[in-house]
Amino acid sequence: MSVIQSPSAVQRFGDPPSPLARTAVSAAPGYGTIPVGPAPHSIAMRPDGLRAYVANSGADTLSVIDTAAGVVTTNVSVGAGPWDVTVTPDGQFVYVSEPGGGRVGVVSTATNALVGTVSGLTVPQGLAVTPDGARIYVANSGAHTVSVISTATNTVTGTITVGNNPDSLTIRPDGLRAYVTNSADGTVSVINTLTNTVVTTMTGFNAPLDAVVTPDGTQLYVANSGARTVSVISTATNTVTGTITLAHNPTYLSVSPDGTLLYATMSAAGSLAVINPSTNTVTRTLPGFVDPHEGATTPDSRSTFVVNHGNGTVGVLRRPASLSPNQGPRGGGTTVTITGRGFLGTTAVHFGIRRTKSFTVVSDTELIAVAPSAGIRSSVPVTVTAGGGTAVIGHYYYRRLSQLASISASSGPTSGGNVLTLTGHGFTGVSQVGFGTVMAKANVLSDTQLSVTVPPSALARTVAVHLVGPGGSSNSLSYTYIGAATITSISPTSGPRTGSRIVNLNGVFLSQVNSVRFGGVPALSFKVMSDIKVQSVTPPGTPGSVPVTVTTTTGATATSPMPYTYT
Repeated sequence: MSVIQSPSAVQRFGDPPSPLARTAVSAAPGYGTIPVGPAPHSIAMRPDGLRAYVANSGADTLSVIDTAAGVVTTNVSVGAGPWDVTVTPDGQFVYVSEPGGGRVGVVSTATNALVGTVSGLTVPQGLAVTPDGARIYVANSGAHTVSVISTATNTVTGTITVGNNPDSLTIRPDGLRAYVTNSADGTVSVINTLTNTVVTTMTGFNAPLDAVVTPDGTQLYVANSGARTVSVISTATNTVTGTITLAHNPTYLSVSPDGTLLYATMSAAGSLAVINPSTNTVTRTLPGFVDPHEGATTPDSRSTFVVNHGNGTVGVLRRPASLSPNQGPRGGGTTVTITGRGFLGTTAVHFGIRRTKSFTVVSDTELIAVAPSAGIRSSVPVTVTAGGGTAVIGHYYYRRLSQLASISASSGPTSGGNVLTLTGHGFTGVSQVGFGTVMAKANVLSDTQLSVTVPPSALARTVAVHLVGPGGSSNSLSYTYIGAATITSISPTSGPRTGSRIVNLNGVFLSQVNSVRFGGVPALSFKVMSDIKVQSVTPPGTPGSVPVTVTTTTGATATSPMPYTYT
């Protein structure tokens, strides 16, 4: 245990946020502000967190903010009325939608200059970039479509018909699904990004204006701007699993990179709701904004930048005291980062009534503690005691972690589609099964058993299979995707009609062969020598040529390109 002694008052959960340190910005209620351009709407953070980009819809500029200094370093001319903005994962380019001009501008972050445009769009508004940075999805609010832009060529490569008046887009972290809010007809379109087709349309929303996916990809949040609610959707089932009631109608959403806080701006009320995604409850409502629109959080989740559309500024908010992660298994052992203020001189950290055996003070605003094991309670307050007293920082949630024991099959075809049965315990509440980074819907049969349809894989490979449930991710077991068996040659290619000739079958992915036939007649015997060779013994046959085929454990078949000839 490492403790630095110095008396200081600990920031309590619910204290007003402090201004961003080391900024040269003016004071405002609870946060600092940075002047930008007129009527700013959107903001996006560069992956390294050093720059933020603000689209000033009342001008033709993109303001570039130095997030450490808290000042605008330059304004880039991008065309009239820029609306939404997104940054590529490599941080090299910013894409800006221009609804009035029917185009998307491309800005180099190295030169802070407009280096290209993509035209032919119809009132483009919302933008989203795929995790690999290869494509930009654009909501054409004037055409009820989504355009797909290749970032390699900056050209439109596809068009997808969605709902009425699409506003915003968000893409799941695995890149397999995009979600489009259609405000005019109260729906959300779900796009399969592999095929660029709408796989389902979710209904029952009230003027959905914005949406965001959690960093783990399991939940989608939708802001119902026509009501005082945010809808919670399971991305595994595309169904609404909960509703969060706010003080006022929400407009735009953002989530902290660590997944512990969700922010909802309430533009008409000039306030910001802070939501705990673990419980889907509002923990605080912060006033003092002026028609707030979009927000963006730094990669360390410590500071949030909120666009004040009404007065041409960006509010800089230090996050409330928090825990990351704020949940873990009942057995304890989870390393938890605690953020707040006044931690110098900390002498004790408690999870409920249990004192942690290990904690390290990193700085006055951060300490790291190891969660102790749980008692009978599932939710406990976390308190920090320092020279200035004891304060509740937040709540920690003990979850029963699912445990995976066995899989009914350890391998299958790359095409997927086969159904596996998984056994273990703690399966109640499991929503998804991960095959590597690809998630599949879990069909929970009981607390000890579930089934899942294997998703396809582009490659023959071995992946880790794990469960995603209320307690987080389970342990993992291996599953191997097997490529299609192929015979490239046989040797020898002929033999006596009496059979009993040893014939070697050469190829790839032959390790799962469970049957060899010569002209439809089973071989007298065969042996899998390796993934590239099967040795067989021919059955008797009629003089002439016959096909040589194999069948694998997956049910797939392969035929030799040359026949075997009985002499």
